[in-house]
Amino acid sequence: MSRKNRLLASLVVLWLPAGAPARAQAVMDALNATAWVQTSVEYRACALQAWRSARLSLDRALKDKRWTAALEQSGDPRRLPPAIIVDIDETVLDNSPGQARFLLHGDGRYSQELWEQWTAEKRAAAVPGAREFLSAAAARGVTVFYISNRGEREAQATRENLLAQGFPLRDPVAGGLGDALLLRGERPEWTSDKSVRRAAVAAHYRILLLCGDDLNDFFPARLSPAERHARARAYDAWWGERWIILPNPMYGSWEDSLYGFDRTLSPVEVQQRKLKALRTK
Repeated sequence: MSRKNRLLASLVVLWLPAGAPARAQAVMDALNATAWVQTSVEYRACALQAWRSARLSLDRALKDKRWTAALEQSGDPRRLPPAIIVDIDETVLDNSPGQARFLLHGDGRYSQELWEQWTAEKRAAAVPGAREFLSAAAARGVTVFYISNRGEREAQATRENLLAQGFPLRDPVAGGLGDALLLRGERPEWTSDKSVRRAAVAAHYRILLLCGDDLNDFFPARLSPAERHARARAYDAWWGERWIILPNPMYGSWEDSLYGFDRTLSPVEVQQRKLKALRTK
C-alpha cells in the first residue's frame, strides 16, 4: 500500500469518538484546508480578486502623495519614492505542496525540517495574479519589498525561487537595507514581529500597499481573538485598498491566537480550544 493510501486508510479513525489518535486529529485540521487551496476554483478566484483590488488601488496611491498603507510611516512621505511591501508564503508563493508533505510524511503538524526541505527545492509556484501585479508595479517605478518570516538560512533558495517565478527583486535599495528581501533573523531586531522591518522600509520609502495572508503582515498580531478583531475593525476601510489580504486557511496567527500562542499543546488540546471557540448562535 502506498504512503498516500495508508494515510487515507488512517482517516477512518476520524469517525471514532473522543480519544482518537493524535495524528488523526492533526490530519483532520489540515486536510480540508490544503485540499481547498490546491483544488478549488474558489481559492484561485479569491487570489485573483485580491490582486485585482491591488491593481485598482495602485493608481490612486501613486497620485495621492500623502497616501500610505503602513502604520509605521511617520513624517511627511510626499518626497519618498514609492514601495509596496508583500509577504512571501501564501501571498506571492504557494507552499501548499509543503503543507501536503506535513500530512503525507509527518503527523499533520508543522515540521521545521520538512519545511526547510521544501523551501530548499525552490519549487513553490506563484500565487495566481501576484507575479503579474508586482511586475506591473515595478515597471512603474515602485520598489517591491518582501518581508517574510522565513529564516536567514533560506535566503538564497528564497531569492532563486522568487526570480525563477518572475518576481521583481531589486538590489540594492535605499536606506542601507541591503536588498529587498528582508527575512526574520537577518538582524538582531528583525524578529517574527514584522513591524520593525516595515518601519525600516518606511523610513526611506512611501508604502503604497501592504499585501499578506496574516494579520501580522499589517500590524503586530500576537493578541487574543477579541483584541485582534477590535484592532482590525479600526481599519475596516483599508481592506481591499491599502491592505490586500490573501486567503490562507492552512495556518496562521489566527489559529495560534485561539490557544494563546502555546506551541506545546497536543493536537487534542488544540482541537479542544478550537471547538471551544465556535459559536452556535
